[in-house]
Amino acid sequence: MAIKDKVAVETKPYILFLNQIKVAQEHSDTSSKNLKLATDSLQTLGVNTVLPMVCLTNQEDQYQLLTGLPIYEAAKTAGLEKIWAFVIAAPPTAANQALEQWLLLSKLNDTVIEPQDIDQFLAFINSKKSVLTEIAGIGDKTADKIIVGRPYESLAAAQEQLGKKRVMNWIRAFKRK
Repeated sequence: MAIKDKVAVETKPYILFLNQIKVAQEHSDTSSKNLKLATDSLQTLGVNTVLPMVCLTNQEDQYQLLTGLPIYEAAKTAGLEKIWAFVIAAPPTAANQALEQWLLLSKLNDTVIEPQDIDQFLAFINSKKSVLTEIAGIGDKTADKIIVGRPYESLAAAQEQLGKKRVMNWIRAFKRK
């Protein structure tokens, strides 16, 4: 399929044996604590739910790791023989170009906020019983600022006083809580 004189890169998730994946870098810069959490999670689940990205190499049944080195490391440490990977059916140069676009677009893949999420968040920040610092991104000083501005009658009112982007990030964090 051609899109403006460019060939679309085919992609698909596959289960690959760890020994099919070539890794250029020896170790990630992931903290040992986070690596242990990932390893424990993989041991518990027995499968990875976040997919590293790999691309084709010149060798048959061998793939080059492009993203997800900590997931690969955790899978090895957890004793998994194979993991799910997102295979980009292209050589490294074309795969990296596609990867740059996907990483840019993935930043736009925020959790959708429903009207009830906003209502629940406003009820939470307006309640004197709520511990505001339970929400990621709200520290003591910000909690004090939120308390001073109560009550917030609408999302627009909260955004006007506290900042549009900050409030939306807090709603997403609240939704994950």
